[in-house]
Amino acid sequence: MSPLPPKVLRRILLVAGILAVGAAFAAAYTSGLLPGPGKEDRVRDTEVAKQDTKIKVAANTDFTQKITYLKCGDEETFHTKPADNLIGLTAAQIQKVYAGWTMEKFDTKEVVLSLKVDSYCREHANNMFIGVKDGYVAVYSGRPGPRAIIREVTKIPVRNLSADDIEELKRGMVVKSREELLRTLEGMHAQ
Repeated sequence: MSPLPPKVLRRILLVAGILAVGAAFAAAYTSGLLPGPGKEDRVRDTEVAKQDTKIKVAANTDFTQKITYLKCGDEETFHTKPADNLIGLTAAQIQKVYAGWTMEKFDTKEVVLSLKVDSYCREHANNMFIGVKDGYVAVYSGRPGPRAIIREVTKIPVRNLSADDIEELKRGMVVKSREELLRTLEGMHAQ
């Protein structure tokens, strides 16, 4: 048998080398050593599981929940001890129970979770009043004061109202319902 020409031999060696490298990558990928679609989360979860198998929520762990309301910017913070069904859970297990929350801290002394909500806080959602903005009657969320949030400026000029009404509006005229709000605004519009 005649020996292969050097050019053909080089091509065969090149193809064999490429196949060997490809096989090595395939083996590393299937064994989980290389990340792939969806594998980043599994690798990250595995690392967290290794770290937190020893760290678990205890009965005396301080549990902090922070809720930020995006429409008004207010933040409510609740400090409690964990409920019985949370005691003994790891960080990964807590994250499953509190899906959608961000875990800011997790250790045996303290767990801190935060959540952003596209809504108003209870104070701003459940309270409203009528006040003044730039010379016009305006509707606010919340209670009268610096934390109130303007919802709407009406076309009702304050200059058309009585002096007593203007003073009451400057202090903030609290209304209990949407119906009371509409009746009051209608009365002011008629003046």
